[in-house]
Amino acid sequence: MSTQKMQKSFENKLFIRTILKPDVVVLSGIKEVDCLLGGFKAGEISFIDGDSDIISKMPDQICVNTYRTFKSDVIYLDSGICTNPYRIAQYARKMEVDQKETLGHVRISRAFTVHQLTSILQETLEPIIKKHKPQTLIIGRFPILYLDSDVSSSESQTLLKKNIEKIRELTKKYNLITIFTNIDKKMVANNRNVRSILYDFVDEILLFKDMELSTRVQLVKKQKGATILKLEEGQMQLQEFGMVI
Repeated sequence: MSTQKMQKSFENKLFIRTILKPDVVVLSGIKEVDCLLGGFKAGEISFIDGDSDIISKMPDQICVNTYRTFKSDVIYLDSGICTNPYRIAQYARKMEVDQKETLGHVRISRAFTVHQLTSILQETLEPIIKKHKPQTLIIGRFPILYLDSDVSSSESQTLLKKNIEKIRELTKKYNLITIFTNIDKKMVANNRNVRSILYDFVDEILLFKDMELSTRVQLVKKQKGATILKLEEGQMQLQEFGMVI
């Protein structure tokens, strides 16, 4: 076989292998979000932003779905007192996953100041990743500590950029599914440039906005959106009966 044909054969095999290789993803547990996003992908950083109650529930569901899918750990860094083991266990029960085993695979660490969070991210996080080999990294209410009035605006921005660079490095190095959350969009809208810095650094932003009878979710970078209807417990949409074309 000629060198040219060998090269073409190699390229074809590489192309097929690349196309067939599935993404490593974890689902949010909200079908409209999962259809829109295709799941949170390994090696990428996603930022869940907005003013909807949905945001506070998603990390709990992602913890369960990570264990359910990969039987691996989640590292959950809580920078805004937002972790709720009871809700994680409740969702595990709903998904018929062992509650005790699921909680045993969620590694929770709390930070109460931006300097504590920086210490965890810069010094402690990588050894934890090496030890527990997690698939998912969640940082709950990530922006809030950078708004501390006891920390100057310039120091806050410097630490934010430094920490995001470290998170991106670890996300790529260990092929992590990395997710930030923020449950008060207005809080960071024009404060210390925190929101715009985060938006520039992450791979995708899921922006939630509550409306009277629904919640609108937008993928800011891909410029796609979907509507999540607010249904009562046990209520179903007509689509689920095949009644809407």
